Amino acid sequence: MPTLPDNLTIRRARDSDLPEIAKMHFASYPGISMTLEDRISHFRDDPRISLEDNWVCERTDRLVGIFALYSFQMYRAGSLIPIGGIGRVAVTPEARLEKIAYWLMVKAVQIMDQNGTPISLLHPFRHSFYYNLGWGLAEQVRFYRISPSDIPVYPERAKMKPVVTNEDMEEVMACYHRFAALRNGLLVRDDPVWYEHILKNNLIYSFRSSDTGEVEGYIIYQYQTDPKEQSFTVSNLAVREIIWTTNRALKGILGFLSSQRDQIMAIEYNDHFELPLEHLLKDSLMVDGKRSMMLGAETAIIGSGLMGRIIQLRRVLGAGKLGNGNGRVTLNIKDDLNPENSIPLTIEIEDGKVSFPSRKSASISLSTNIATFSSIYWGALSLKDAVFFGKVEIEGKGDRSFLKEVFTFPRSVCLDYF
Repeated sequence: MPTLPDNLTIRRARDSDLPEIAKMHFASYPGISMTLEDRISHFRDDPRISLEDNWVCERTDRLVGIFALYSFQMYRAGSLIPIGGIGRVAVTPEARLEKIAYWLMVKAVQIMDQNGTPISLLHPFRHSFYYNLGWGLAEQVRFYRISPSDIPVYPERAKMKPVVTNEDMEEVMACYHRFAALRNGLLVRDDPVWYEHILKNNLIYSFRSSDTGEVEGYIIYQYQTDPKEQSFTVSNLAVREIIWTTNRALKGILGFLSSQRDQIMAIEYNDHFELPLEHLLKDSLMVDGKRSMMLGAETAIIGSGLMGRIIQLRRVLGAGKLGNGNGRVTLNIKDDLNPENSIPLTIEIEDGKVSFPSRKSASISLSTNIATFSSIYWGALSLKDAVFFGKVEIEGKGDRSFLKEVFTFPRSVCLDYF
């Protein structure tokens, strides 16, 4: 693992650091509508993370960088896996282009490895920077800006009710848990996260089944002023989260959104689930979108979302099933930040279950870097495409068809911001 230069120290944040931390955060995240005092309070009182889980980089008795390391649990294949979420990465203006952020991420990988945290997630400020450090693309997101009048008025909307009481909120939380436990990538949420981070300053409606009385879906949203609109009664509706466990619940939520057409100019929604909304809309043109011969109609903006990284390769492979398949392969994974991952690793797979045979060789080898392998693990990149684009090299004699089955993973989705 790379060695930190002698003139840098990376340590846990202290209360006395907060004024400098707030200024650093302000310089790196000016778009967040918080004063310096607000930022100090946020670092001190954030319910998701303690102050000491923020790490600062000190150079000649002056702070020049910071990052936060969140401890989450992630749902994956019916199990819970520890995961490190990296956030609040910031460098002072005078110290930029001096590899401070690089050393912060080296330290983050080291901490997670020492703590036994096998995987990591982050929201990238620049994809190429994090890719070079081992994080690969983990998901794709579609941004929709939809007119409510283009959404069908599903009759199931009649079952949508406001969430008002604590009992209502607990049922919404239970609905999220049921939904998340059947998917890959969603995070476990405790009460402080729900009440202090997700529900605060948002509105929430839920779909309740008339058969069982159970909450089967919900929507969390807020109203936002449209800068082009002068009327005080008209706004946009920004969807934070849509969760559904039945088709009728999803129809209820969509019908609810459709019914807001009198006072809503546009519905803004970041879709992580690849919903086929263009097939549901009366007109698949985004609000303020363009038409052309090639596009037909500009329906959505597609973007790359979170990035994920495998911190402990052997533990990740042994933690659960891979895709269905049988065979043996030697993995040659290049990882500049964690040399343990770079040691050739032979695995044997039987019906998706991984073991580590004593004979540490195989007739087939798979070579790539940790960022590419992480993208495959998150289900964001297929092995076939990785080979086609030269990101993965497979060598050796014998039947290698099992690799496609073994390294096919369901898509991962994460709805939380940190």
